[in-house]
Amino acid sequence: MRYALALFLIGCAVETRSSLAAETGPGIASAGPTPAPRVADITAAQGPGAGPGESRDLPFGTEPWGPDVFRARRARLMAQMKTGVGLVLAADRIDDEGGARQDPNFLYLTGLPQESGAVLLLSPEETKKEVPYLRTVDAERDRWTGYRAALPNRALEVRTGFEMIRRINPFASGALGSTLSNRVHRWHDMHFFGPLVGFESEVPKALDIYNKTAGRVPGAHVKDSVAMLAKMRMIKEPREIEKITKATDIAVAGHLEAMQRVRPGMREWDLKQILEHTFQKGGARHLAYPSIVGTGPDGCVLHNPNDDRVIQGGELVLIDAGAEFDRYASDITRTFPANGKFTHEQRAIYQVVLRAQQAAIDQIRPGVTWEELQDVASKVIADAGYYDYYIHSLGHPVGLAVHDVNLPELPLAEGMVITMEPGIYMPGKKIGVRIEDMILVTKTGARVLSEKLPRDPDAIEKLMAASPR
Repeated sequence: MRYALALFLIGCAVETRSSLAAETGPGIASAGPTPAPRVADITAAQGPGAGPGESRDLPFGTEPWGPDVFRARRARLMAQMKTGVGLVLAADRIDDEGGARQDPNFLYLTGLPQESGAVLLLSPEETKKEVPYLRTVDAERDRWTGYRAALPNRALEVRTGFEMIRRINPFASGALGSTLSNRVHRWHDMHFFGPLVGFESEVPKALDIYNKTAGRVPGAHVKDSVAMLAKMRMIKEPREIEKITKATDIAVAGHLEAMQRVRPGMREWDLKQILEHTFQKGGARHLAYPSIVGTGPDGCVLHNPNDDRVIQGGELVLIDAGAEFDRYASDITRTFPANGKFTHEQRAIYQVVLRAQQAAIDQIRPGVTWEELQDVASKVIADAGYYDYYIHSLGHPVGLAVHDVNLPELPLAEGMVITMEPGIYMPGKKIGVRIEDMILVTKTGARVLSEKLPRDPDAIEKLMAASPR
């Protein structure tokens, strides 16, 4: 986003009549969906080398659905905004293999997972209500990362669902800085959609841009609109639930494979390879997050950074791992005995965690708060004498991010997807137990999306016994 900030400041330096005209003028229209681009001369616009209906110029198009889905989401958000201006910024850097993902707000509204350094400008009362500003073309860089479509480009507008696309270029007509200032001067409100961060963190870049704009445009002010977009993302659409369910099914298969193939004498990384290979075979191109495999004392380290320990007979194995499918995450944890049989003490601790999880799941329904669920699970663990060994919160939402957007003060609602993951960690005994499942909040209660993966200790032992060791 360094591109957007630097070029924004340059663009703000001069406000000229030509930039106003180039922006499309002060034309005003009522809030509502932006008309779909017309499909005209698409094949010609795709340039040489492209087959019918195909283009290899970036961006290729929207994922995992067509542009109409994302256009409708933007229309819903702008209907809530009513007036004013809003910016949604893409990630500075994207490297799926290295774990640097697209900003989930930007992805949710555009369906463009690979557009780093881009900015989405929304202003519901303008004629051009939604304009994405993509990073500038760099011919040398493009030879390494893919060629970018030239602008203007009707075919690109059609396949991304925007009526107009611009580059972040301070010297071009309609530069982002001057366009933003012009629109803010007309409408005054600058909608901030998040994220909220602590005082020790850097100021979010959208908020930084707004603060700079307010110092240059009389009457401009920042409006708290964090809940607008957050609530949209927290309540999953049926199509999103399908993707999350598929990601969960893939993760379940990987955990089952690991349970059946674990052997004392393996190293933690051997088990991790088995798990992740099963994810890939199931259709997951990426992990939802780096897989955690901890045995014995390593199971007491919540985000165990190492995976080099030899698995010992008589120890517990804790695996916290999730697959990603079509950009949607899953998050599951299981704890099981390396040799297929719980010891008496391991089973007793495991059953406390299982009772705590089930007590919380039984309370899930629309209207219940996170605090109430936390209290239910914590009481079970505390009453069993393990209060000091439960060191984290109960769960979190899952979606485009494994720790998805959340407004924890709001009660649960139908369509939310969350995890329930109580745990007990006793390093002195080398026993760490966590059980985590994917939960869909339904109209009347909860549906466990990961229910095919055994949680009951007897069922776990039976599964492991069926695999020769």
